[in-house]
Amino acid sequence: MKNNKLTTIEDQDDYIQSADIDQLREIENRSNFLFQNNISLHNYSNYEDLKYSNIDEYIKNLQLSELKEIETNSHLLEKINEDDLHHKIKITGLEKNIIILIETNKEKATLEQIITYCNTLHIPYNKMLPELFIQTV
Repeated sequence: MKNNKLTTIEDQDDYIQSADIDQLREIENRSNFLFQNNISLHNYSNYEDLKYSNIDEYIKNLQLSELKEIETNSHLLEKINEDDLHHKIKITGLEKNIIILIETNKEKATLEQIITYCNTLHIPYNKMLPELFIQTV
């Protein structure tokens, strides 16, 4: 179906739904923003470039110790499932960043946060903090 036959919204919807991925990318590349609230968007022809530019800027401003911590914990962050995270937020009442902190860097979490996390999720303390339960002979 050619673009000149797309006179109604229904025709446009049908065309988009029947398009393959290459056609959709072509449509995206030819598209322009209707509204731009952020002046910095004018400097970028592609939204993905803007997203990566913001990430690049963030990384540039990190200190070496923070970069090492991100690299060390990156495999842990990949394991966190977003659905599980939202479920844990609802159950515990803790904020997202606190749950991530407990699951990736529990040493920096407060005892109150860890107790709330363990009690509401029914996690034994010795599983969460095995270093505190080392038996000595």
